[in-house]
Amino acid sequence: MSIYSEIAKLEKENKTFAIATIISTKGSTPRTSAKMIVKSDSSIIGTIGGGIVESYVIEHALEAINANGSRVIEYKLNKEAKDGIHMDCGGDMAFFIEVVPSSVEIVIIGAGHVGNAVYKQACLLNYNTVMVDNSKTLVDEKRFPKARSIYIDEDIQVAINGVKINSNTCIVIVTRDCDEEALEAVIDSEAGYIGMIGSAKKVAKIMSRMRNKGEIEERINFINAPIGLDIGAETPEEIALSIMAEIMKVKSDKTGLVLKEIKKHE
Repeated sequence: MSIYSEIAKLEKENKTFAIATIISTKGSTPRTSAKMIVKSDSSIIGTIGGGIVESYVIEHALEAINANGSRVIEYKLNKEAKDGIHMDCGGDMAFFIEVVPSSVEIVIIGAGHVGNAVYKQACLLNYNTVMVDNSKTLVDEKRFPKARSIYIDEDIQVAINGVKINSNTCIVIVTRDCDEEALEAVIDSEAGYIGMIGSAKKVAKIMSRMRNKGEIEERINFINAPIGLDIGAETPEEIALSIMAEIMKVKSDKTGLVLKEIKKHE
């Protein structure tokens, strides 16, 4: 499989990775033209020449991934030179390390009226979507044609276990009758946002049961429930708007205040 096929595969899986490309060489070097993929777990696909220089590239690629910033790295392959690395080739190499971050993905657990409205709103905002439900009658490719993936199982937790969750995953729990089971399956995940629909009374009962099951307070406080911003939403479409607005607020680390009020204090 070519390096470009592997890149396409990783993008489809919504993984964060880096591409290290040789952009210039001078003198004696292991390679003069090559690309290598470095995954966030430090595994690689391809090679830029092996040896010490490759280990340095992997290290700097992981730093770039953690900083979410592409960069150019230059090496002197000469252990005798100032700032040189421990090699005897004697040449110089420069690499462009391009970070390809995972994109924000909205995982909608529950495909009823509100879930469907959230899906449409997320698509309108060009977010990737994943649909999860415990009923085959509600979820299919015809109803959710733009969904990246669809997971269905009578046991909602089994369906959720198929979803790949990372820090760019936003989870919206809007099921008909298994919100608590869904929350239990994702509360300790790496998701950057978790929200659950429900009245204040219902949410309080579920959170109390989570505490009784040993869930730590930090994770309970992380949950956005009742989900959404206070904009007077009543219809599924209005609720979806309030949910997506809250997700945007959290992901962008903004206040959610009225802009007019913010401008008054600038």
